[in-house]
Amino acid sequence: MMKSRRKIFIGILVIAGAAVIAGGILYVLWRSSALLKRDKAVEGTAQPVQYEGKHYVYNEDLINILCLGIDHDNALSQDVLPGDRGQSDAIFLVSLNTKTQEMKILNIPRDLMMPVDIYDSDGDFFNTKTMQITLQYAYGMDGDDSCQKTAESVSALLLGIPIHRYCAVNFNAVPALNDAVGGVTVQMDPEHVDAELRKLDPMFTPGNTVHLTGGYSFVYLHVRDIHAFASCEERAERQKQYIKGYIGAVKEKMKTEPKLLSEMYTILNENMTTDIGKIELPSFYFYIDKMDFEDAIVSIEGERILGESHEEFYADEDALERLTLEMFYTERDE
Repeated sequence: MMKSRRKIFIGILVIAGAAVIAGGILYVLWRSSALLKRDKAVEGTAQPVQYEGKHYVYNEDLINILCLGIDHDNALSQDVLPGDRGQSDAIFLVSLNTKTQEMKILNIPRDLMMPVDIYDSDGDFFNTKTMQITLQYAYGMDGDDSCQKTAESVSALLLGIPIHRYCAVNFNAVPALNDAVGGVTVQMDPEHVDAELRKLDPMFTPGNTVHLTGGYSFVYLHVRDIHAFASCEERAERQKQYIKGYIGAVKEKMKTEPKLLSEMYTILNENMTTDIGKIELPSFYFYIDKMDFEDAIVSIEGERILGESHEEFYADEDALERLTLEMFYTERDE
């Protein structure tokens, strides 16, 4: 009888301990998510919207994080004049839903045309000119200011939604991040591969399965034939496929290395500019574990033309409004 009671008592302790641990984990996840939503990079001015007879309000359950790939290999903290800081060759807005644990990623074309604020060498506002959105990053006084200015442009593009956090990495970061998860496997398009990419290595041929390691990850994500019209669209498709493969590799690696995100954060060091702190990282484990990428990455519809000196992408305004409402708003009764 005594032994039976002892077993029951031990069982209760085990269950209670598991509940405490689970509660602690949930608290850490909630706390880190709450921190991400505090002190937004861009507060935003999102207002209720009436569209096709329905009423929409901004979805307060979201955490929006701007992710940028910068087109140079210098430290992002380097001291340079506004206009010389580099361009954001890859622009993705990651949106985390704290209620459903869903993740959506909006791919924004680097050459999307919109008002870009220009600043002089002292950092004072000079003029606004319609240019490719990729150029907005160049006019910051430092890495954080460049991210802030780009975030403001992205917010303005999407009906004034808030941008909670930002993260920019340069090209040096790519191989390190890639190899931290053991490399990434991708499938080349079965019909067409960028001419410049094919020149660099025979493995980049139509239909080939490629396991990217080291510098090949950078090559795959960055190289394009600048003389071929719309080559950045083909590159964007490669980037989207790589992201899907990379997240899959992260999920697999995290099974044996639970501190992976923290280690990757440390690896980036001077190759990254972000306002995401280490204390906020735990929440990402939960979203990554739940992530399903079948419909996670979406793109902006529009028309691409050849301008006087560069390609120019013009968003379909009606389609962009509809996309913004679907991703960042929720329908409500009048």
